[in-house]
Amino acid sequence: MNLRFLSPLAMLCITMMLAAENRPAADLIITNGKLYTVDKSRPRAEALAVIGDRIVAVGAASDIDQWRGPNTRVIDARERLVLPGFNDAHAHFLDGGMQLDNVQLKDADSPEEFARRIAERAKHTPEGEWILGGEWDEQRWNPPQLPTKALIDPFTPKTPVLVSRYDGHEVLANSLALKLAGITAKTKDPAGGVIIRDAQGNPTGVLKDSAMDLATKAVPALSHDRLLRIAKRALNYAAVLGVTSVQEMSSGEDMAENIRVYGELRERGELTSRIYVAQMLERWQDEAKLGLRHAFGSSRLRVGAMKMFADGSLGSSTAYFFQPYSDDPKNRGLLTQGMQPLSKVRSWLMAADDADLQVCMHAIGDQAISITLDLFSDVEKAHGEADRRWRIEHAQHMAAKDFDRFAKLKVIASVQPYHAIDDGRWAEKRIGAERAKTTYAFRTFLDNGVRLALGTDWPVAPLNPMLTLYAAVTRATLDGKNPDGWVPEQKVTLAEAIEAYTMGSAYAEFQENEKGSLTPGKLADIVILSDDLFSINPKNIPDVKAVTTVVGGRVVWNKEQ
Repeated sequence: MNLRFLSPLAMLCITMMLAAENRPAADLIITNGKLYTVDKSRPRAEALAVIGDRIVAVGAASDIDQWRGPNTRVIDARERLVLPGFNDAHAHFLDGGMQLDNVQLKDADSPEEFARRIAERAKHTPEGEWILGGEWDEQRWNPPQLPTKALIDPFTPKTPVLVSRYDGHEVLANSLALKLAGITAKTKDPAGGVIIRDAQGNPTGVLKDSAMDLATKAVPALSHDRLLRIAKRALNYAAVLGVTSVQEMSSGEDMAENIRVYGELRERGELTSRIYVAQMLERWQDEAKLGLRHAFGSSRLRVGAMKMFADGSLGSSTAYFFQPYSDDPKNRGLLTQGMQPLSKVRSWLMAADDADLQVCMHAIGDQAISITLDLFSDVEKAHGEADRRWRIEHAQHMAAKDFDRFAKLKVIASVQPYHAIDDGRWAEKRIGAERAKTTYAFRTFLDNGVRLALGTDWPVAPLNPMLTLYAAVTRATLDGKNPDGWVPEQKVTLAEAIEAYTMGSAYAEFQENEKGSLTPGKLADIVILSDDLFSINPKNIPDVKAVTTVVGGRVVWNKEQ
């Protein structure tokens, strides 16, 4: 055949046929689905093909079928919604895994139920072993009141108890735990923390923020084997929910042992979620000395982010505000001990920036956020513009003047929408209606060009992505009193929420070219859902389940098998 006389169309057909004959067979095909790719160049498709751990093609089912070979695994999505795997931008992953095995107090609706559950756990706890976890929420009680050691002491004379408030900024210790920690009426409040006391000055058992460290230091360290079991439980739970990436945020503990656990699971091929670990900023030298930088490592396990706490939380009245709390006029919250003096923090930020490490600052109150932006601005003025991807974790209560600065400094708002529908039950009692207008201000952030990354803060809030999407889209508070949304002008669309939960979270960890969308060349992290989120009533989003979860082309969860 003389190819010179063929038309361009014929030449194209022959080229495609030859390419098809030489095309390798896919390892995995997902077909007959409603693919929402989060890829603006091709937002919708019917099928995709995977070779190894990468997506190689996305398109019509008939086209993707050309990638089928004798050993290709084919998953029929049955016209279900197919999305990129969810990327939780802020979680305390091993804490969450441990909480799966700890006493559960989040839905204890009265002091009596709170005490009953601890008493029941104490019956089955070996003498000397600590009761931990909890995640209690006194706002569920009528009337709301902080628990005290007197509530649980009668049931735990030989069992130390240290249970956390669900926001992670308060703990309740029983008398034995206080004794083991050496906390007495003579113990002074540490900087950035408070020991709650009775009228005689004796500790009630509640410790806030840095005061919690006084007690947690007395808790025996978990063994390596137990941490492995906890991590595997957390990974299995994430797979069931369609979570394929997790950004692990330090809460002050040394993350070195956590990293060793993740590394061991990676070597075994058992790290079924991708992990990006943030250590505390005060340890920046540990990573800088090794030459580590942001997002350093493999696609499964990376380090190079540094976390710091600027303030506490709204629920504990320790988030740091310009104006006093509406229900506590003498209190504006607390800057953490680590933030004092600011000159020290500024020097750490400068050094971390020189080392090309990423900074993730926990800041909740408007003044804590504003101070953080001041510090970031100081670094930029000293070192010039760069692709730093600074993050403010939570960024809950914004001063209106700071949205523009947030955008100009290219700071990422790493937010957890579930907190809005949880805190929205009582937040206005703390800060009033006016400040509430710029609380959990997802819409205002987007309108000002600020990038959002969605997460959960698990175990402070549920790891389930459906609850996060529901909260972002509806803002319907958990008490049912705001069915049309608390501060409804801050709602975002479902498409915006999904993008922030996939591409937004990937961008927040310097991985937007590797994951976050169903795009050829990217990692094959995929979730198939039981229902089409775009066609159901938003109030039904929490009922949607992950049917199949794929990480790197490997099926790690299949509900139907």
